[in-house]
Amino acid sequence: MVAPYAIAMLTVSRGTSRPSNPMQTTTPIRTSSTAVAKPAESLRIGPPSLAFPLVVGAVHWLIVQITATLAFRYGTSTSDSRPFSRNLPMPDYHDGITGLLVDPLRAWDGLWYRLIAVEGYDFSKANAAFWPLFPWAMRELSDLTGMSTDVSGYLIANICFFAALVLFYNLICLDFNEPIARVALWALALFPTALFFSAVYTESPFLLFSVGSLYAARKKQWWVAGLVGALAALTRSYGMFLVFPLAVLFLQDRGFYVRRLIPTGFSVGLPLLGPAIFSWRLDQIWGDPLEWKHVQEQWNRFSAMPWETLRYSFSQSPEGARIGIKDGADWSWIRELINNFNWATVTSESWRQHVANSDTLELVCTLLFIGLAIVGFWKLPLYQTAFLVPGLVVPLFQPSSVHVLMSMPRFGLTLFPIFVVIGILLVRRRWLSIPLAILSTVGLILLTIQFSQWYWVS
Repeated sequence: MVAPYAIAMLTVSRGTSRPSNPMQTTTPIRTSSTAVAKPAESLRIGPPSLAFPLVVGAVHWLIVQITATLAFRYGTSTSDSRPFSRNLPMPDYHDGITGLLVDPLRAWDGLWYRLIAVEGYDFSKANAAFWPLFPWAMRELSDLTGMSTDVSGYLIANICFFAALVLFYNLICLDFNEPIARVALWALALFPTALFFSAVYTESPFLLFSVGSLYAARKKQWWVAGLVGALAALTRSYGMFLVFPLAVLFLQDRGFYVRRLIPTGFSVGLPLLGPAIFSWRLDQIWGDPLEWKHVQEQWNRFSAMPWETLRYSFSQSPEGARIGIKDGADWSWIRELINNFNWATVTSESWRQHVANSDTLELVCTLLFIGLAIVGFWKLPLYQTAFLVPGLVVPLFQPSSVHVLMSMPRFGLTLFPIFVVIGILLVRRRWLSIPLAILSTVGLILLTIQFSQWYWVS
């Protein structure tokens, strides 16, 4: 439902010259008081802007899908974690090829989105933690086609990822060049937690809308940028922070002149429509427009300063101690594997649970993302930094008492400037690219197996 709209926004021309300095691409255009702003570049899709991203998407899909299907079909799953697992039955499995494709990738949050699509937000306040556009789209597509909501969510997520890769590639080519874009796309598609792009999750549609919004802004299509940003903000709460990079791009293009801010400048604030619409809906149902914020306590999140959150990730938080959970990364699973290096250990439920709940993935990914963001201060255009930094800082204000850095390996996926930095760093270090790609792909396969068999990933 959303991919065709996004694909229509692809406007890169192969012949466009690209400056070596990425900051030059956002320099304000100085015109006389009577001058009219230059029209946006013509819309067209050339083979270089479409073929390569689709190949990358196909490779990603094959790796994740084949791994998930084989693990689901022939492996042994641990206990599921469906919504309200003690009160609601597990949804029916699908028959035939549909079951082999969809059922392994609808676990965890995928079943929450299914619940919202079927029952709505008035079923439980806990549903308010999940933003509405994705489950609404699942329900609409299901009603339109007659397919199940799970299949609808699977199709939406995967189509959105292919479209997002095309937009991401073109956006990078506006600011840098094709070699960097190619490396960045591979880094994104093969990242160990990239399985969520193919699962019934919001990572793919949110990536599509956030990249699409900024791509439209780079092409000076301000109202398109604002409206697509509003869709991003209806998909994930972080979408509201698109106002920062949009404001940067708008001011760099037009300068801070009141006459130029009206009325086009209002488009920059359109992402705020996302939380406004969701808040209005929750106020109708529960009488609390901020239920999406207040419900976080039900999901074991509490308030802390970012440096406290990072400290808790190495030790123990007061909230974790209160409920009897030892916080901080636990590396003892490595010693256990070394001492008992055999197939029985690797495939045992106890060791796999130990790895899943060790919080080492969360800590490693968070530190990696922060490190790349710091490098990005020198390497990225300002608007990309304005999008990246809040996405890393805001979650640190709300750690979890169960997993201090809960979901950070997943949240970082949609902070696409991280992968632009990886592309910049590796394009001149080709000797590192292949071993890192192999290592990352192995991680992607292992985490996909874990996810499809109901072990915690992120």
